[in-house]
Amino acid sequence: MALNKNVSIFLEALRLFAALLVFVGHAGSVFQIELPSLVGHSAKEGVAIFFVLSGFVIAFVTQEKEPNWRAFAKARALRMYSVVPLAAAVLIGCFVLGSTVNPALYAAGAGGGVAGDPPSGWLLLRYVTFTNELWFDRGMIQTGAPFWSLAFEVAYYIGFAIWFYGHGRWRWAGIVLWFLVFGPRVALAFPLWLIGAVAWKALGRRWRLSPMSGGVALVALGFGGLVWRRSYATVAMPLFEWSSMQKLAFSMGYYVVLCGLIAAAIVVFAASVPDRDLWPNWSKRVIRFWAGASFTLYIAHLPVMVLLTALWPECVGSAPRASAASAITIVAMLFLAELGERRKGAYQRISLALRPGLRMSRQL
Repeated sequence: MALNKNVSIFLEALRLFAALLVFVGHAGSVFQIELPSLVGHSAKEGVAIFFVLSGFVIAFVTQEKEPNWRAFAKARALRMYSVVPLAAAVLIGCFVLGSTVNPALYAAGAGGGVAGDPPSGWLLLRYVTFTNELWFDRGMIQTGAPFWSLAFEVAYYIGFAIWFYGHGRWRWAGIVLWFLVFGPRVALAFPLWLIGAVAWKALGRRWRLSPMSGGVALVALGFGGLVWRRSYATVAMPLFEWSSMQKLAFSMGYYVVLCGLIAAAIVVFAASVPDRDLWPNWSKRVIRFWAGASFTLYIAHLPVMVLLTALWPECVGSAPRASAASAITIVAMLFLAELGERRKGAYQRISLALRPGLRMSRQL
């Protein structure tokens, strides 16, 4: 089943919205600006949106575009490694410069959004191999907090691929091995990701709603999400944290409902959108341009923000200067996206061009 172009743009807009939630939440913390709670403390909700979108898209591509695990693995590796090495280089560069200018800001236990350990070869290796969240062994580099979700994300790619491409007893053996490798923290949040996969499955039923009914349902879902967020977000811990079992249960309940609302919005939109183009051409260009940098914006903004507070301390506590620093960060992310995220096609062509040479070297 092909994905309706209107739905595709809707998903891109959701992806950009999720990245901005994380960005704004960190900006308020780093620049110490008081923001409305609905946006100022919604980074964790942004990650939840990412999980639903990821589950939806992966279920789509495995069914429609990637017929075997090799094609799946190549596509996922290209997606990750078009951004992650560049983001890791930014992380190191910002830390080296920032800690030289303002060592106290990067000292252990300092504020300003700094969390984790100084960059090291071992931690960088864990970041680029997505092994920084195995079981209860967390590895986090200072200002590299967003990387935690990539370790979860890659684990979900692997788990879903084992189930989708596996067969018989090997499928079940693979799932058991998957759990033994990644552990309960990663496994507990997997259902949130799978909610997105269920949403894709629901689209296969080809439910239809009138545009009026769909619009009313979307407004109701949006309002319900805001009420849920406002009423119960205080019980939700970041997905990588574990506290008491009672707090954990309440937290996961919050995320399950939130992800269910997001998935329902995708299904309702797809069921009610007309076949003709819904989005004006200018809006499609704008959404695609900004969404095309959303992965970079999500993963690489924090070290740049903290570096700016080291170079320009006056931006801390001042809303106008914090806004300017945030704008500088966004410009930097757009530049980085031009080097990485938007160049996936070029990287793919390079890898294809190198493949014959690699085969020949093996034969020699």
